[in-house]
Amino acid sequence: MDEFELEGILEKSLEEMAVQDKKFFSPHFVCTYTGIADLKAVSEYLFTEAAKTKRKKIYVYYEVECPEGDSDFSVDTPEKLPIIERRCHICGIDYIPNPERIWVGFNFTSEYLQFVKKKKLTVLPST
Repeated sequence: MDEFELEGILEKSLEEMAVQDKKFFSPHFVCTYTGIADLKAVSEYLFTEAAKTKRKKIYVYYEVECPEGDSDFSVDTPEKLPIIERRCHICGIDYIPNPERIWVGFNFTSEYLQFVKKKKLTVLPST
């Protein structure tokens, strides 16, 4: 699969996911959703989309996992991870966040969701 085909599939899939109101998705989810096995290529595409300043569809966030495997809180960037003891709001365990237990996720921008909803309303049903 060449880069143009990959990008086309991912653009179409993101639009479908936005219409379906998918939220907080990982690169693994996008691979499964699209049937694309190349996790690195999908991740690169998502990070590139999230880095855009114009026509931004998605943004990136990072979830911090507690030792029990719960997603306790999110940070804007792994470099801003507070390395202080805290209590997991889900399971109640006390722990110090580990930089190796951070998961990357993406979500749609409100502007993109509005665009997709408006686009969906303007498409006439086929007869």
